[in-house]
Amino acid sequence: MQSGFGVRTGEGEESQLLQQPLNQYRSKSERVYHAIKEAIISGELKPGVRLVMADIAEKLHVSTQPVREALKRLDTEGYVNWTLNVGAVVSGISIADLKEDIPILRELEGLATREATRHLTPAVLEQLESMLGTMRLYVANNRPAEYGVLNKEFHRTIHACAGNNHLLKILDDLWARRDRLRAVFLLSPTRAAESLREHEAIVAALKARDAEEAGKLVEEHRIKAAAELLKYLEPEGVVNLFL
Repeated sequence: MQSGFGVRTGEGEESQLLQQPLNQYRSKSERVYHAIKEAIISGELKPGVRLVMADIAEKLHVSTQPVREALKRLDTEGYVNWTLNVGAVVSGISIADLKEDIPILRELEGLATREATRHLTPAVLEQLESMLGTMRLYVANNRPAEYGVLNKEFHRTIHACAGNNHLLKILDDLWARRDRLRAVFLLSPTRAAESLREHEAIVAALKARDAEEAGKLVEEHRIKAAAELLKYLEPEGVVNLFL
């Protein structure tokens, strides 16, 4: 079947992110690039989905040329596989890369959270509480894609308070590499609600200035999210992040 965006998903679903206005980007190619990339990262466009240039162009009100440019750019970045005479298909998520990166993320996010606990201002804690309120709305209204975007902002807000620019850059780079982890919120019907509860516990520990507890909760949170995603990626359904 084909979605309202013009991609063959096998499910007939319309991609909500790809219907949002994209006028803030400077060129048509940039608009198309960000639209497709965000839908891939969020999990709305799943691995194996064929991207049909003519249909994407029609949906986004552009010619096929900027679509072609965007897809080639996404191919160089590993988000799609582009083959001449076949076109573009959403690439798979590397399980091997995921298993290598997640333990590193776990340790570094735990470290950043422990350090941040000592530097958090009341204004930042209020900001985190506000994010939790928005996350509750996203969970209640079944908006996993938006939840995934805010989830990233939530964690980066904490990381930025660690007072270590080198650590922040390393984490930003790792998050960029593993941004497709956000797909878990669409793939798993329960993960957003579980994540919200974990976030609430993390904020409670931060407010109590309990650095060790906050760090431990973040480390557990990262492993749980990755394990849930791997359930949908590993055909045998056996999840072990350390093999």
